[in-house]
Amino acid sequence: MKPLDLATALFVIVIWGLNFVVVKVGVQEMPPFLFMAMRFVVVAAILLPFIRWPKGQFRPLLAYSIVLGVLHFAMMFNAMHLADAATVALLSQLNTPWAVILAAIVFKDYPGWRRILGIVIAFAGCAVIAGEPRFEGGLLPALLVVGGTFLWAVAAVQIKQIGEIGPFALNGWMAAMAAPQLLAISIMVEDGHWEIMTNLSWLGWGAIFFQSVMVVIVGYGLWYGLIKRYPISRVIPLTLLLPVVGVASGVLILDEALTPYMIVGGVLVMIGVGIVTLRQAMRAAPHQPKVPS
Repeated sequence: MKPLDLATALFVIVIWGLNFVVVKVGVQEMPPFLFMAMRFVVVAAILLPFIRWPKGQFRPLLAYSIVLGVLHFAMMFNAMHLADAATVALLSQLNTPWAVILAAIVFKDYPGWRRILGIVIAFAGCAVIAGEPRFEGGLLPALLVVGGTFLWAVAAVQIKQIGEIGPFALNGWMAAMAAPQLLAISIMVEDGHWEIMTNLSWLGWGAIFFQSVMVVIVGYGLWYGLIKRYPISRVIPLTLLLPVVGVASGVLILDEALTPYMIVGGVLVMIGVGIVTLRQAMRAAPHQPKVPS
């Protein structure tokens, strides 16, 4: 990988890693569902003028917006509201093992013993983290992240079933469909919307901007370019740095505690996910992959 492209990849990893802290700040500034709705409103407003409607894809895109845009993000953002950013950053890596499990069920892409071992190790690490005596919020945030990562894997299966659609079109129309759903939920379960938005601090607006522009537009835009130019075996392993950046930013920026349970559990999760990710990259190396959303 060329030095400039490597720097670009690391820049994206830093953006996505810092996103855990940004989400934590965002859900402290405004209710989770309102935050999610605002995120998707901005994404849709930016992307829709530049994308076309994919004919015959209304139902698949609607289902995708429900699974990923509403259910997945609802679980992840509410988990972040209850737990610290570093913990969620570690547990969120379970999306890779879930993706392998669903690929075996749906596409009959059965994993070998090494990937099965990696999955077992990753979930063992999750159990260690969730067993932390001081785990903020009890088991609920851990269960929300586990459920959220499972739904991410379901959405990855949906992408394959949707077929050929550009990444920005996928994100743009998903945002356009998810925003009204989340806003409706927010109106039903959250209060004080006008007061919150009219008195939102620069941290709240900054969180919305970072989520919509930096994570989606800049982050995914740069990542798609790398995926097109390089084989998956060179690009995807860099995502193993995500939990490192996420945990480090939580500890350094938010002054979160790094306990022995988190260290041991985090190491197990990263080892397990690392085994699965590297084996996936080796298997897919001869082929140019589809870009995940």
